[in-house]
Amino acid sequence: MTMRRFVLILSAVLAGVFVTSAQVRWLEKIHDFGAFDEDLGKVYCDFKFVNDGQEPLAIIAARANCGCTRPEFSHAPVAPGDTGVVTVGFDPKGRPGKFEKNIYVETDAERSRTTLMIRGTVIGASNTLKSRYPVEAGPMRLRGTTVAYGPVIKDHSAVKSLEGYNASADTLHPVIAGAPRYINVICEPKTVAPGEQFVVSCILHSDLSDAWGLTTDSFTLAPDPDADAVEVETVAIIKEDFSTLTPAQMDKRPAMTLSEQRIDLGKLDRTGKKIVHTFKITNSGTDPLLIRSITCPDPAVKIELSDKKIKKGKSARVTLTVDPSALKPLSPLNARITIIANDPVNPTEMIRLTGE
Repeated sequence: MTMRRFVLILSAVLAGVFVTSAQVRWLEKIHDFGAFDEDLGKVYCDFKFVNDGQEPLAIIAARANCGCTRPEFSHAPVAPGDTGVVTVGFDPKGRPGKFEKNIYVETDAERSRTTLMIRGTVIGASNTLKSRYPVEAGPMRLRGTTVAYGPVIKDHSAVKSLEGYNASADTLHPVIAGAPRYINVICEPKTVAPGEQFVVSCILHSDLSDAWGLTTDSFTLAPDPDADAVEVETVAIIKEDFSTLTPAQMDKRPAMTLSEQRIDLGKLDRTGKKIVHTFKITNSGTDPLLIRSITCPDPAVKIELSDKKIKKGKSARVTLTVDPSALKPLSPLNARITIIANDPVNPTEMIRLTGE
């Protein structure tokens, strides 16, 4: 026998050994439970495999990627030609919506593990939905109606999301309307099957907004084009980035100084004329002081600023016009004026405005 023929025969024998000793054939690797009620409790399925080899094989280990999923199996060897089973249980309690879970199985006849998968959709029970999605909006359930960004540096973007759930037996097509130009709102998926979750992503682009400081806005979200909508509020604090300033720039910084910290207008006559009051904002620093924003949420107070750019040692005049007739009946004037400027040490000042 030549050496070449010997090598070919040896290779064929070795190949036959590996083939006959490692033939595990799974009849199914994915099981779909479909949609089922959470109140149904744990659900089970069987993954069957056949030993196509010529030696017995046994399952060494089986584990899932989530505690809600539990595989069970027998350690007894499966004879050649026989069938073995891995039973997988899934606990839907407190897990409404669509799910996909992996199960990893290892046998003594395989060089690599096998990945099995279960999937389905849990129709949430009423108690679960109330705790996870407390806001009811027709067939929709929402985690909340406020998107809070927290501080956002000017010219930067921020992303927050709002989770929702389809609590109906019909497919939903969520509709978003009225979002401000600086917030891009996207709903995924666009079509929400019964019992499935969806996410409303809200991307804030502060460079597209003229606002500074506390900034509130809103948009509406409806489960379908013809359904009633719920209002979702957005809240952000848009701030200036002073972190890149050098020590030399800090030495030359602008500095905001107010002529008054509290303004008391005394007794107000609701039937009388409007009241006008002025105060000054002075730049006691070196570089120009830029007034980013000056606001008052009280509708009875109007504000006029003489100049948004204040040079070194100069002042700008702020004129307040108060209309007592615009105050709520029997309510005193208790307003807050917020001033935001490019002063890195003191970027925000507040003035209390009162009247009886």
